[in-house]
Amino acid sequence: MNAIVKSELAGAVIAAKTLMREAGIAGMLGVFARVGAAQAAGEPWKKLGPSADKQETLSRRQLGSAVLLERALRKSMGRERARKIVSDIVLAASVDFLGRNVPKLNRVSILEMSDADRERFLSGINVKFFNADAEMEMNGEESLLWTIRRCRFVELLDAIGERDMAPVFCEGDRVFFDEHQPDVRLERSQTLASGGSCCDFRFFFKD
Repeated sequence: MNAIVKSELAGAVIAAKTLMREAGIAGMLGVFARVGAAQAAGEPWKKLGPSADKQETLSRRQLGSAVLLERALRKSMGRERARKIVSDIVLAASVDFLGRNVPKLNRVSILEMSDADRERFLSGINVKFFNADAEMEMNGEESLLWTIRRCRFVELLDAIGERDMAPVFCEGDRVFFDEHQPDVRLERSQTLASGGSCCDFRFFFKD
């Protein structure tokens, strides 16, 4: 079972627990029924036609349930509460996904690698983020740069009229690196989701 499937299952469990707490069993089942019916009808991507490539297919797969969940919740709970619930679910699911795909970033370990091994290590992380066109590189010995030039999440949400959901999918990055990567400190001055020209992740090594 690959990391994407494992994260999807983890996300489904998180969603079920959250909705049961917020809406009870009947409410949870009702929401899941509406989401399932919308998915069966091809939503939320029906008007966009086929995906352009594998990266877009995977990005749609990861985004779709969250979009449909929020749409279903808006009808019964209103926009503000729906956004809060979906944000909590996406945050937990994002941290789970990152934990499965980003190894520990430790300066000593990375610097001890040969140039070829270091390039493979960084490329191996970068390629797992199918939604992004990006490059990851060392910045001297003190920091690691990850620059995302294109995010399919932002593009897809914009195309279906849900652009304001885009920042929801950025918060997991901050929490994951703050709480689960003890050897680095993340700084990010802009994101594509907030209208920036790129997502400029800079990881400063603490040691």
